[in-house]
Amino acid sequence: MSAVSSIKHPPPSSTNMRKVAILLTLMMLLGSLVGCLGEDDDDAPSLVGDWYEGEEMIIDIKEDGSAVVSDGETGTWSADGDTLTLTFDNDPEEYTFVIKGDWLWLKCPGCGDGDDDDNCISLAPEAINESEWDAREDEQTPPAMCE
Repeated sequence: MSAVSSIKHPPPSSTNMRKVAILLTLMMLLGSLVGCLGEDDDDAPSLVGDWYEGEEMIIDIKEDGSAVVSDGETGTWSADGDTLTLTFDNDPEEYTFVIKGDWLWLKCPGCGDGDDDDNCISLAPEAINESEWDAREDEQTPPAMCE
C-alpha cells in the first residue's frame, strides 16, 4: 500500500461547500460591478484651449493655470464647479460658465452694458469667419443661464 493511498480525505462538508458557493457568487457579483466604480472624465468638456469670437482669439486657457487674452496680456485661471475665475493684473473676475457642445458660454454678473447687467458671451473652439459667425452662433442653443 502506498503512502498516498493511505491518506484519507474527509468527506466534503455541506458547510464548506456552502461557503465556497457564497464566495463564488460574491466574486461574480462584485466582479461585474468593478466597471461602475468611478467616472471616467476623459470625455468631459475642457476649458483648456483657444476660444474665439468670430476670427478673433479672445482667450487661450492653458492647462498649467495660465491664460492669455487677445492683446497678449497674461493672467491665471481656476475653475470650481461652474465658476471660472480669471485674474489679470491682480484683479479677479468670476464668470459662470457652461460648455455646451463644443462652445463655451460665459456669464459675468455686472459685466453687461446698459440695462442688461448680466452679459452672456458665446465662444467657439475655432476661428469662424465673420460672414459665418452669426449663422453658426444662431445654430447653438444657449444654456438656461443665458436666457
